[in-house]
Amino acid sequence: MLLRKPDLSAVPFICVAAIIAGMLLDPARAMPSIAMMVMSAYVLFSNPVKNFSLFFRDKVLMLLVLVFFVYLLSSLNSTDDRDFLLERIRIKLPFLAMPVAFTVFANKISPRKFYSLLYLFLVIVLVTALSITFSFYKNITNMLQQYSEGHVVETPFSHIRYSLMTAFAIVVGFYLFSKNFYLRYPFERWLILLVTLFLIYFLHLLAVRSGIVALYLCGIFMIFYFIFRIKNLRIALLIGALIILIPLISYFTIPTVKAKLQYMQFDLEQLFFFNNASGLSDAGRVMSDEEGMALFREHPLTGIGIGDLRVEMKKKLGAAPENPNYLLLPHNQFLFVAAGTGIFGLIIFAAAVFLPLFRRRCVRNWLFVCFQIILLSSFLTEATIEEQIGTAFYIVFLLLIYFFLEYNDSVSTE
Repeated sequence: MLLRKPDLSAVPFICVAAIIAGMLLDPARAMPSIAMMVMSAYVLFSNPVKNFSLFFRDKVLMLLVLVFFVYLLSSLNSTDDRDFLLERIRIKLPFLAMPVAFTVFANKISPRKFYSLLYLFLVIVLVTALSITFSFYKNITNMLQQYSEGHVVETPFSHIRYSLMTAFAIVVGFYLFSKNFYLRYPFERWLILLVTLFLIYFLHLLAVRSGIVALYLCGIFMIFYFIFRIKNLRIALLIGALIILIPLISYFTIPTVKAKLQYMQFDLEQLFFFNNASGLSDAGRVMSDEEGMALFREHPLTGIGIGDLRVEMKKKLGAAPENPNYLLLPHNQFLFVAAGTGIFGLIIFAAAVFLPLFRRRCVRNWLFVCFQIILLSSFLTEATIEEQIGTAFYIVFLLLIYFFLEYNDSVSTE
């Protein structure tokens, strides 16, 4: 009797689930890297000719891979900080592997599988949010003092990237609710809505501006979406009212929101009125971006070299009247790439980032557009994908939604 070939079709889905879990759960922090390696190996054994053929026909996938090679080629122009250079290249490895690895999902992501992965993400964000909320209220006096000094409650990783994930989880919750999704029991749909509303409260309690701003930008987009695409003025007006009311209610009922706004006002006053950026978050960000732009102007074609960016930024900021030693890199993803790799690197990076928005099936799907709004808005104030978690979040969800929409003809793009 001939041995049957084992069915390994579930492997990529298990890997994506492992990446999602590993991004958010500290004990599983090694899982994303392991899962990405398994996916990369799987694509070589699962009809590699077909997979690579699809890859070379898709401009979006090829441009994403070119982002890795932009960083790699920039190493030729980097001589001063090999450790930082190797860290940049390692963090960008998912841009090389994942666009090829995800080709195994072509025509294989059913709506239920896709929604289930989103559901997993929502649940894990909820678990971490509940833990953080409990920790906050357990030490509320100390926490409010920290917020008044510009700090935030401890999160599983970078609070900015965590807030972006929370904002996306809120969008995911509304998306799953709109699709009437439930895993096993119909009442789960209402639990999803309840979880989503709690995460809106939690995001304001967390009081990280990147996530809050991203969420409200998504809300503004949804107003136009319901007016011009769905032609439902009533829901558009409801969203508009919530965008006005929720910040007002949060300011008067959630103490961290008021504390954060007061600290931000103090921070910027120190910079613009007293030219003081020492130890201050926003002021340091402004100065780091100014010096990053100066580096780009000095080396417009090739950049300073992605591996030398930290050294050169330290020199620039060290010459400033006040030196925010804790902020040594541009807090803008586009400026980070421009200063490190030059104008040609910036063009390739921008093309890779924006091209998916020119794909008709993608731009007609509000989940995809909201995901892009969340990430692109963060790119303006943070080098979001210069950390491993940020890169994993961006590349995995970008490709997951992209393959679900672009390579499943029966899928609705609403």
